[in-house]
Amino acid sequence: MAYNAPTIENFKAYFFRDFPYGTDPNTSVLDADIAKAFGQTNVNINQALFSSQEDFSIGYLLLAAHWLVIDLRMSSQGLSGAYSWVTTSKSVGSVSESFQVPDRVLANPEFSMLAQTNYGAKYLQLLLPRLTGQMFGVVGSTRP
Repeated sequence: MAYNAPTIENFKAYFFRDFPYGTDPNTSVLDADIAKAFGQTNVNINQALFSSQEDFSIGYLLLAAHWLVIDLRMSSQGLSGAYSWVTTSKSVGSVSESFQVPDRVLANPEFSMLAQTNYGAKYLQLLLPRLTGQMFGVVGSTRP
């Protein structure tokens, strides 16, 4: 079954507190930024993993928000930007922070990339159970 992709208006309504929407490219998220993130989402989402339009829309919007954040970070870094892989610890002076990303995520380049933003991590949380194969027993016998 083919699902309909959400619209820019759906994105703004779903993430109404998350981004500063407007028309100033220096301080606001533009419709063009969201459209760019939608294009990246279209390439990276598998509709077959979702069982309903609502599930697909939530996954689509989370993945689009992930790409939007990645794009906004990249645009602010310009030519001096470098990809930041998942960090397991940070420290500044006497303050330190650390966290452990599951090996299943770290070992997979696509999963570790999603772990770079809260939206990507939330999408990954939604996606991982759908990637685990379902097993069940069937009663029956074979014929000689």
